[in-house]
Formats: sequence, structure tokens, C-alpha cells
Amino acid sequence: MRKGLCLLLAFMVVTLCYARDYVTLADVGDKSPVVGASVISSNGLIIGITDTSGAIRVRKSDYPLSVRSLGYEPMTLSSAERDTVFLTPATYELAEITVAPEDRPITRVLTYAREYCAGATPTDTMQMYGDYMVEFFFAEGKVKGYDKRHQFPHVMACRRYGRLANAAGLDSIMRPKSGDDIAAISFFENMAFVPFESTELTDKMKTGAQTDTVAGKYGPKFVYQLNNGYFSVSCDVLSDHKNHTWSPWFFKVLGLTMDMDQVDFNLIYRQNPSGKHDIYDFISGTYNMHILGRGKQLKKMMGVDDAININCYVEQYPVRIEHLTIEEYKEVKKNYYSRAESFQRPANLQPLAPAIESLVGRF
Repeated sequence: MRKGLCLLLAFMVVTLCYARDYVTLADVGDKSPVVGASVISSNGLIIGITDTSGAIRVRKSDYPLSVRSLGYEPMTLSSAERDTVFLTPATYELAEITVAPEDRPITRVLTYAREYCAGATPTDTMQMYGDYMVEFFFAEGKVKGYDKRHQFPHVMACRRYGRLANAAGLDSIMRPKSGDDIAAISFFENMAFVPFESTELTDKMKTGAQTDTVAGKYGPKFVYQLNNGYFSVSCDVLSDHKNHTWSPWFFKVLGLTMDMDQVDFNLIYRQNPSGKHDIYDFISGTYNMHILGRGKQLKKMMGVDDAININCYVEQYPVRIEHLTIEEYKEVKKNYYSRAESFQRPANLQPLAPAIESLVGRF
């Protein structure tokens, strides 16, 4: 009898720890759902992002939770006290707008970025945090000598911090390098971008609407919103993919089969009275991705036998925009990969999640 009671109590404890509840995030002002907010558990692992109703399933054992969402102040939820949590819009400061002169057709955008990555199997967890200084080059119209590859992110400085844990009791930390196995859960250079081309208010918003949605093939693709003096753009990249899943063929060929079921980005701009928003109005962007990695080569590379759930979350903030002449750009091209940049943290940078701050502080 006593043995049976002990087993029942143990089952109840496990059930309480792993029972999942819904938490819904909403705007404190208009009470609209906050979609695409990233939620990080007490051990620094990314649980996921909120759905189109602003909800996410969490376990009681995940608390306290760190909540991060574009355009809102970060929040820590200490316990599952409320079903709906209201977020407060953030306040941002931007430098003065600089217009590019005609004799300087190349625009260089320097950004500070953060990346949170987590990989999990039934027995292993991999966690990585990194911050970066990144540059992008764009051309005004057709410019002879401009290399279009330079519109993609070029990492000029990088600091990474990693943690590995498994069911056998291993719990180790390290400073991963680009070639290390744990770095395979990083997709930073595939996710990050800055919106150089301008984005206009939709016709509906020009007539007074505060929000508008553009449909994709299988669901909403773009959601536009005006709020608190800011203009935001949210995009569900997989809205045109059946079953909301994409398995790139080139990964399959390499034995790295990856099923992507969550790929989205969120951009926030200072509201421009003209209705057009470009890189000079850009405040920050967040980029989310969830992948189920089930390729044989991927499992072998990561040293695991089971499929890997990979979550990646990136924040990016522009810190400098400058304009180059053709001659200055040509000089940059000569030493493109050997140049470095010191870290510059923007004034509106959100604080780190407590678990990540603890990891960084151990080095």
C-alpha cells in the first residue's frame, strides 16, 4: 500500500512538472494579441514563439519565463499566475536621418545582432548564445563594380557561448568556434537581413486603418500595424507552403534533412509621415526559425541518435549607416574578409534573459 502511494505521488509530481498550460500575450493598450513573441525558459532554452492568437504552451517547470517581442519591453513571468499577460510598448530613440548624396551611391549598414539557439533531443540539449557585429552593402540603382553578394550579412566580430547537457549528467559550457559541432545549430547568416528597400503603408492603412493583413496561399503572409508612433511588419515566410512546412531539397541531398515549420521575421520602423519606410526609419528586426533535423548526416555530426528540435531567434539593431563613393567601396572590397569591427551596443538594446546572462558571466 505504501509503495503504491509513493508511486502515485511520484507520478503526480512528474505530471505537475510536465503539464502544459497556455499563456497568451497581448498589447496593454488595444488588447490585441502579440504574435511571434519569443519565450525562453528558466534554463535559457527557447521554448518557441506565440501563435496568431498570441498564445504558447509552456510547462510549469519552465518558469520563470523570459518574454521578448519586437516593439515591447521585455518581461519575466515568475509563475503561471495569469492566463493573459499584457506587454508594454517600448520607446526607441533614433539618430537623425542622413540622405545619401548622388556621388556616394553605396550604402553601408552596420548592425549589432544577437542570436539565441537551442537544439534538443529526448536525452540531450544544446544551447548557444552569440552576439555579432555585421555589415551590409547596398547600391542605389545600377552601380558598376557593386558586388550583389555584399547585400548579405558579413560578420565582422563574433562572440559565442555554449552549453551541453544530457541525461547522463553531463553539463558543460564552452566558447564555440565556427567549426565546432554545436555551431551547427546556428543559422544566423541564413536568417539575418536588413530591409533596404522601402515599405509603404497599405491602401487600407492610408485611409485610417491601424492594421492590415495580406494573405498568402495557405494563411496570412504579412501583417502590418501602426502602434505608438511605430510601423511594424510581420511576415510568415511559410504561408505559401502546404502544411506550413518546407524541407529544402539541397539539405536532403547532403543527408541533412530539415523540416522547417516556423520561419518568420518582424521589422519595426519609426513611423514616417510620408507613409514610406526605409532603412533610415528601421529600428530593429527579429527573426525566428524552428526546424526538425532528422537527416542521418546531421545526427552523426551532432553525435545523437534522435531527431533534433532546433530553435533559432535573432535580434538585429542598426548602429551606423554611411555612404561610400565608388572608390571607397573598391578599397573595402580589397580587404573585405580581413576587416574587423569593434562591438557597438545600441542604446535601445533589450537586456539579456537571466539564464543567458548567467552563462555569459561564467567566462
